[in-house]
Amino acid sequence: MKKLFFLALLLALLAAFACAEEGIVCDTVFNGCVGLPITWTVESDQAVTSYNVYKDGEAKPVYSETSSGTVFTYTPKKGGQYLLKCVLEDGGALLSDELSVADVMYLGTYEQDGKTDSPEPIEWTVLGVEDGRALLITRHIIHNNSYFNPWWIKYKYTYWAHSYIGDFDTNYWGSQPEDPSRRYRIYGRDGILMEDKTRGSEEQLYNSELHCRYWCNSMFYFDAFTDEERQRILLTHNVNKDNPDSRVAGGPDTDDYVFFLSWDELKKYMPTADSRKCIQTQAAINEKRDNQGNCWWLRSPGQFRINAMIVYGASGHATTYGTDVGHSNVGYRPCVWISIGG
Repeated sequence: MKKLFFLALLLALLAAFACAEEGIVCDTVFNGCVGLPITWTVESDQAVTSYNVYKDGEAKPVYSETSSGTVFTYTPKKGGQYLLKCVLEDGGALLSDELSVADVMYLGTYEQDGKTDSPEPIEWTVLGVEDGRALLITRHIIHNNSYFNPWWIKYKYTYWAHSYIGDFDTNYWGSQPEDPSRRYRIYGRDGILMEDKTRGSEEQLYNSELHCRYWCNSMFYFDAFTDEERQRILLTHNVNKDNPDSRVAGGPDTDDYVFFLSWDELKKYMPTADSRKCIQTQAAINEKRDNQGNCWWLRSPGQFRINAMIVYGASGHATTYGTDVGHSNVGYRPCVWISIGG
């Protein structure tokens, strides 16, 4: 009898322990942002029959699905407090903890309000999710500057990988350059006219904030993000295609942590004019008040070698024509691929 008693007690304890282990675990608590998928895993001995997602304590679910799986994923379209209810085969139910979902992603800090006292959190829009990673773009234009602009050289040509100072023996259009001192002739590897009138290499010009790609990967990347945030930012292999109309070369492929969208990426991830519209931060406005069209750069080459493509953020209009890479009244909207989940 004692053996039977202890066996029954053991079985009861095991049953109680198993019951205590029932519940719903969120596998992606760091994905609390509109556009990022949230994944829950059900821990129960019973089969699942359906899932219901509730928002902000409302009586009716915002989404319901019949399913017998133990893993459920939902991508919120609006910010709020989300809760998952899992219905089991015996009619009982399990409830998850509430998860806060923000309207925008916050990652990094950058001066935006124009007061220069301390940088503000950067707001990002989720453009797409693929294979456990997400593509983000800053919600606003956060900086105004040229694509590539050694100001003392009149005509600059466009590669995202490494813009260059011409590929012929002179660097101007027409027979009468505005300033003969800006004329560039090939003098060998170190023949580039530098600001102090000495000769240097194109690498010297690239490795400075004169080039937007250097600003993205060697200035913004280290200044805006903490070490922990940089661990989430993925090194991305970017294909830099030629201009589809004029066939101006896009240059070699690149590996970037931070980058601008290409023409193809713009069409894929921001296909409508409304999705491309944006405004500038006050700090960006203070830099260049004449960016009245809220224009922002793409990394793809424009109609001519001296052009890079832009988007008119006020209207969302975009063409393959672009504008001169030396124009400094065009905005920066950096992009990153980040790991998601956890």
